[in-house]
Amino acid sequence: MQSPAVPIGALTIAVIFGTGGFFLGQLRSVPKQETRLASSSAAPVGNPQPDAARRVEADLSDFKDPQAELDREPDPLKRFKLALRNLETWMNADPRRALSWLKSQQPSGRRDEVIRMALDQYAENEPKGAAQWALENLAGAELNNSLILTTEPWARKNGLEAANWLAALPVTRERDSALESLLFAWAAEDPAAALDYLKKNPGSGDLAGILRVAAFAGWAKSDPQGAVAASLRSSRTHNDPAQFANTLTNWATMDLAGSSQWLLANVKGGEERALAVEELATIFAHQSPEAGLAWIGKLNHGAERDMAVNKLASEWAGAAPAAAAKWAATQTMGALSEQSVGEILHNFLAEDSSAFESWRAALPDGPLKDQATKVGVMAGDE
Repeated sequence: MQSPAVPIGALTIAVIFGTGGFFLGQLRSVPKQETRLASSSAAPVGNPQPDAARRVEADLSDFKDPQAELDREPDPLKRFKLALRNLETWMNADPRRALSWLKSQQPSGRRDEVIRMALDQYAENEPKGAAQWALENLAGAELNNSLILTTEPWARKNGLEAANWLAALPVTRERDSALESLLFAWAAEDPAAALDYLKKNPGSGDLAGILRVAAFAGWAKSDPQGAVAASLRSSRTHNDPAQFANTLTNWATMDLAGSSQWLLANVKGGEERALAVEELATIFAHQSPEAGLAWIGKLNHGAERDMAVNKLASEWAGAAPAAAAKWAATQTMGALSEQSVGEILHNFLAEDSSAFESWRAALPDGPLKDQATKVGVMAGDE
């Protein structure tokens, strides 16, 4: 399954959803730096001289030594404009030298953004080379995110090579995040190969389970029914019901109706079903609470249904508290937990206190109105 090439100016990192779910490679935030490129004090004032103007407009392919030509430009802003205009050509011709030149420039948010763009292109052309450069030149969050950047194209080209290269590195947080991301991307392309690798190289400690979750999550993106069926068996073998719930959640982000019906038809009980129901209730609350309520009506009476309706109510309270409150007023209070009702009330009050008071005043006497009044009084006392 060949993915389209990513344009150099449109770097994209995919995130896979789910409560406690699989996040692609655990991307880490990078401290922001000043992004403005101030002109050098040596830059000419007024109209640029002809040779400076020529350098800005020139194509670096006209020069035998692009780096020397860039270094002759004294104005940082013009220098970056010239580099950006020709970055793709330079990266195709001499990626390591282009990246080293970029890294040698004055640190700024803009410089780091351009390095990420350049690494993105390098990874599409030569993912192993891009990963090696990142390992040699970056650290911390920048290394973490750059290694993750290489995993999708590397998985398409040679997932086994990528897995062996990463596994041979010293154990670090960055190495483990990249392995996780790779197993997701590789399993989306070739689940049999990715899972065979894990069978032969299961990893140790918590990492073993993390890599299984990543692989089944990736598989769910290309063959969801095959993935959830296999993940259900695997989760039972490894006593990891959260793994199955995560796989189903990844399917649900693409097809909530299909995944929720599959669960009802194929998993009749157990912790795998309980965790999956909780995950699906969360997604229903954000995508279609009404459809979620209809689906919850098909669940087993008792604890399972009560858990699901309260989970949906709590999540709905955060997404659309006024609508959740209107629905809660139609329910028998015994069916909703005090906690979920409290979340609805507090969120509704915080979102629109006037609407909350009008809604509360119109409620019939009873437990819901009493709790709403208490919430309003407590808010007034704060």
